[in-house]
Amino acid sequence: MGRPRLRTPQLRGELSAAAVRLLDAGGVPAVTTRAVASAAGTSLAAVDELFGGKPGLVRAIHAEGFRLLAADLRALPLAADPATAVLDLALAIRAFAARRRSLYEVMFSPPVRRVHAEPRGPAGRRRDLPAHARPGRRPPPGGPPRGTAKDAAISLVALVRGLVAMEHAGILGSGPASIARRWRVCVLALVNGLRA
Repeated sequence: MGRPRLRTPQLRGELSAAAVRLLDAGGVPAVTTRAVASAAGTSLAAVDELFGGKPGLVRAIHAEGFRLLAADLRALPLAADPATAVLDLALAIRAFAARRRSLYEVMFSPPVRRVHAEPRGPAGRRRDLPAHARPGRRPPPGGPPRGTAKDAAISLVALVRGLVAMEHAGILGSGPASIARRWRVCVLALVNGLRA
């Protein structure tokens, strides 16, 4: 293997990239710390020292996945019509999930979410929830609260993840045309509902 390589941020980046390449090529079983070290031309000890073992490597893959997805989304031309812009965004996520299916699944897998759990308050409750959204609290008088930009973003993410899951399971439509139509109909229905 040659001389040991210095434990630099560059080597850490090379190891993360190697892990993602292995994941794309062979799925989760292909990503072992030994295989990642070999693909980056370094030792198993380097993986342990730079990532703290497999859990740290999984966190790095998770972060790299979102970096790659963000790069895809930033590269989109911005449509003048907001509904078209949101549809383009949803379809770009769909394309990413199809092209990098194993990486997409790691990005949204429950074990990774537990690793990245947000800080919670004393009762295990998220500290950033507004008072009216906390368990046991009544909504403010005068009807339901108006939606926020965050509500809209969460709705879109939930819809897109659901559509991806259904498409990957083979239950979204009978063929490419019906699947594409359902993506368009569902996303635009959500956008128009939020506008209203």
